[in-house]
Amino acid sequence: MDKTTIIVVEDNIVYCEFVCNMLAREGYRTVKAYHLSTAKKHLQQATDNDIVVADLRLPDGNGIDLLRWMRKEGKMQPFIIMTDYVEVNTAVESMKLGSIDYIPKQLVEDKLVPLIRSILKERQAGQRRMPVFARDGSAFQKIMHRIRLVAATDMSVMIFGENGTGKEHIAHHLHDKSKRAVKPFVAVDCGSLTKELAPSAFFGHVKGAFTGADCAKKGYFHEAEGGTLFLDEVGNLALETQQMLLRAIQERRYRPVGDKADRSFNVRIIAATNEDLEAAVSEKRFRQDLLYRLH
Repeated sequence: MDKTTIIVVEDNIVYCEFVCNMLAREGYRTVKAYHLSTAKKHLQQATDNDIVVADLRLPDGNGIDLLRWMRKEGKMQPFIIMTDYVEVNTAVESMKLGSIDYIPKQLVEDKLVPLIRSILKERQAGQRRMPVFARDGSAFQKIMHRIRLVAATDMSVMIFGENGTGKEHIAHHLHDKSKRAVKPFVAVDCGSLTKELAPSAFFGHVKGAFTGADCAKKGYFHEAEGGTLFLDEVGNLALETQQMLLRAIQERRYRPVGDKADRSFNVRIIAATNEDLEAAVSEKRFRQDLLYRLH
């Protein structure tokens, strides 16, 4: 078993014991918290490996309050809500704040353990993407600290670094630590996109939009809906493509090639480059307004 501890936040002592025993039988370490205040104390000592399972209603607040506090503090541990109360609006709010799932208590015995296994499996896949070099080094720890601060927000992020320094790994980690982690991460090699191909690649096209468009195609923005769009080597984009992207980012809308209607999107954009984009702006190879939007 890995180093994961599951923090169970439940004011009903008997039910809390039941959940912890169920998890313990599967080999998981657990910590009990009967109040919101106790849960916060545990979370101050928690690691990124830990998972929170919380009741919706607690004596000194509720699970949504705890989740909101965690995200504000930059704590991005997976969060699962369990409740006796079927409240759709609360479920929606919890999902918007980044909870992994919302389980009715009558289904906890059947669904909780499989859900935790799924979370750990996805986490292991993410760790395999991370480079093994210098994970304990001070420079890496500083990067991880910055990731934790930024991941909780929806801000665009620009990653600068030479080739081979792990820019895409950092982008993956930002995604995995964010409330968008359960949604797609779509990487785009900007260096391979010509100005002719870019509109269809980013926004998709409808059937018959141009010669050879025998069927409709979804673009990167659609594929990344709800998640993260990673623009690798963004400095290689043609100026025409930069203008097209800028307009979409500003308006939060795009139009597939050949379509008659715009479509809105909800993606977080992370970009990376090995170029000095300030110099590229001075040389009129990169748009300053796009750099502002991405930086």
